[in-house]
Amino acid sequence: MARKKTIMKSSILDTAYEVVKAEGFDGFTARNIAKEMNCSTQPIYLEFKNMDDLKRELLVRIKAHLTETIYAQERMEKPILNDALNYLHFAKEEPVFFKALYLENRLDAKQIYAISHDVVLDSFEKEDETKGLQKSEKEKLFALLWASVHGAASLIAQDLIPFNEEELTKYLKQSLKGCLKVI
Repeated sequence: MARKKTIMKSSILDTAYEVVKAEGFDGFTARNIAKEMNCSTQPIYLEFKNMDDLKRELLVRIKAHLTETIYAQERMEKPILNDALNYLHFAKEEPVFFKALYLENRLDAKQIYAISHDVVLDSFEKEDETKGLQKSEKEKLFALLWASVHGAASLIAQDLIPFNEEELTKYLKQSLKGCLKVI
C-alpha cells in the first residue's frame, strides 16, 4: 500500500514564501525550505519540477500579497500618493522582503516592476490631473515618478534615510508635481 502524501504543494509554497520574507532569496533553497518543514527535499521535487518552477508559483503568491495587502492600505485619499506611500511603508516594515523582491533581482524583474506599474496606472485613472493623459504620457509619468519613489524606498529598506511619514508625504507630493510639469 502506498504511503499517504502528508506534505502538500500549498505547504511547500507557504514555507518558501515565509523563507523569502525572512531571509531573502539567499534562503531560497530546497534544503533550507525542507529544513523549515522538517522533511527531506523529496516532497519539494515531487510537487515542483525544479526550484524555478517553485519560484514561478511563488511569484504569483507575491503578486497577490503586494496587490491585496501592501497596495490595498488606505493611507491617503489621493490614490497615486497612496500607492507610493504604501510602497515606502513596505520598504520600512518588511525590509528583507522588499530587498529580496526589488534589489536582489532573483525573480523576473520585469514582472515585479509590472506589479507596481499596473497598480499605479490604475490609480492614474482615478485622479482628475492624470486620467486625461494619453497612454504614452502616463507611461512617462510612471517612469519618472517611480524612479523617485523606488529610490526613496531602497534607501529606507537599507536604513540609509529615516522613515518620517510627514516628510515623505511632502516629498511624494513635490515629486508628483514636478513629474507632472515634465509631462
